[in-house]
Amino acid sequence: MTLRTDVMTGLRWTAGARFLTQLITWAITLVVIRILSPSDYGLLSMATVFVAFLMILSDFGLGFAVIQRTEIDLLTLRKVFGAVVIVHGSAAVLLVVAAPLIASFFAEPRVEPIVRVLALQFVVAAFAVIPDAQLQRRMEFRRRSLLDLSGAIVSSVATLVLALAGKGVWALVAGSLLTQTWRTIGLNSIAPFGYWPLFTFGGLRPLMKFGWRLIASQVLWFFFTQIDIIIAGKWLGKELVGFYAIAMHLASLPNQRIAGIINQVAFPAFARIQDDIDAVGRHLLLGIR
Repeated sequence: MTLRTDVMTGLRWTAGARFLTQLITWAITLVVIRILSPSDYGLLSMATVFVAFLMILSDFGLGFAVIQRTEIDLLTLRKVFGAVVIVHGSAAVLLVVAAPLIASFFAEPRVEPIVRVLALQFVVAAFAVIPDAQLQRRMEFRRRSLLDLSGAIVSSVATLVLALAGKGVWALVAGSLLTQTWRTIGLNSIAPFGYWPLFTFGGLRPLMKFGWRLIASQVLWFFFTQIDIIIAGKWLGKELVGFYAIAMHLASLPNQRIAGIINQVAFPAFARIQDDIDAVGRHLLLGIR
């Protein structure tokens, strides 16, 4: 297929899956919001702001670099896998150790166990990086979109069931963990990478150099969009933060979803034609228009 066909197919599958996902999760979320208290959402927001920051840094941008490379050999992929395992594992340990400090920062002891449980996400996510990058390199958006759709449904239903069972903030925590676990299992089912990681990192410097450029932009965006949660969590308390987090989440969803759809398809598409500067310019101008 041509690049145009791949991109249009990817956009249709990604947009369609996101639309269905949003309809289902919105319906369930509106029910969950009425069951849980604002303080539950506030506690989760306090914990996840630090988890999300480390998640941005967790693979040194190597996942992006794998997608961007026109050719990449098995040895390099195994080295990337090894680096990701080490960094993700270190991030998980760091969160477990730092959990009391995070709870102390917000003066909210209940944040500590939440942070420690959410640290498991890093262990699980490490095994999704290579399969996900391989799928995006091949622009196989249909299977990836269906996986995201099924994961959103399963985690949303699980969150609702636990909320009805009176589990409070742990319903939200479980939903978050289940989303990542489902995604990792699914990615390894449809795009398995059946090789052991290599813990020697010679030759990864060019990939890390590229990845860190993207990571830097994501870090800036993170502080632009999340510094308010840090400040509010420090000074306003969990209940007001909960109200604020829910409102911001609902208000920013349309923009986040549209940007997410475009970015998810555009990055591997531009990576495929990166050596043709004229084609990159034409497609970039077309996308902006």
